[in-house]
Amino acid sequence: MTVNVFTTIFGIFSRSFKLGLGLIPLLGFVIQLHARDTVYSVLAAIWPRKSKGKVIAQNQPGFNRMWPEYIAPGPSDSRSPCPGLNALANHGILPRDGKRLTYKQMSHAIQWAYNLSPALGDQLTASAYLLDQGRGWINLHDLNTLNIVQHDASFTRPDIAFCPDQSYPHAELVDRLLSASSDGVKLTVEDFAYYSGLRRAECKASNGQYSMTYSFIHKFFGSGNAALLYSIFGGDVADLRVYLSEERFPDGWEPKNRERFGHTILQAQKTSLDIEFNINENQTLRPGDAFLDQRKPNYATGKLIPV
Repeated sequence: MTVNVFTTIFGIFSRSFKLGLGLIPLLGFVIQLHARDTVYSVLAAIWPRKSKGKVIAQNQPGFNRMWPEYIAPGPSDSRSPCPGLNALANHGILPRDGKRLTYKQMSHAIQWAYNLSPALGDQLTASAYLLDQGRGWINLHDLNTLNIVQHDASFTRPDIAFCPDQSYPHAELVDRLLSASSDGVKLTVEDFAYYSGLRRAECKASNGQYSMTYSFIHKFFGSGNAALLYSIFGGDVADLRVYLSEERFPDGWEPKNRERFGHTILQAQKTSLDIEFNINENQTLRPGDAFLDQRKPNYATGKLIPV
């Protein structure tokens, strides 16, 4: 084969054309997703919200605030960095072993349990396709992959560089998040922004492989997680303590978001932007707060040591 400027130019155009063809399905998915979400957003604006106590449909787990039995995961069960999916498996709404989960299964489960619109449910599970390997299903542990669902500066997990198994929450990180509540009762948007700034700054300082410095997408994804905790749980500290520590639904709990057709992508993005663009990694820390050094952890107990 002869290599010259013409073969190089042909190669560039050939690969660019193939890349464009490959992006067509993704573009189609994004367009139909947001078209559907537009409908749900309009309905959310004009349709009466669900009544308290009746957020979960009658034929779904959690109806009448009664959730299936919680069973903590065993050593052979598969779990992920996502408390939302783990809780569903711990309650048997998803298979308890957390294995061979299809995207339809996961999307359907999070829609009904967290009162999300079908469009938002599909969006949140779409990233798992990157781990599919052509199988059509994943195990929850497959999500232990940097910057797919798992990301640095997590609220409940140390960075993956220091804690390769992201399957379980770390108690001190959960406690620190909840202690960021200004009134000890609820976490506000301002509290989530403050704690996000603290986590990003301390993780950047102690993690030489920190991946979020120049990645707005992953920063926005992290703010999206905070936005859902705020919207679905109302920032309630008592409920979040149970949910994040044990990855269990509190007794008698139901989602605080009561949209008739579920919480929409537009609503979630609005709250995410409110949090993301109020994060300051150079902020003055509140009294009593200090950076934690991930280089000095005791992962057996989940305890992290202050610098």
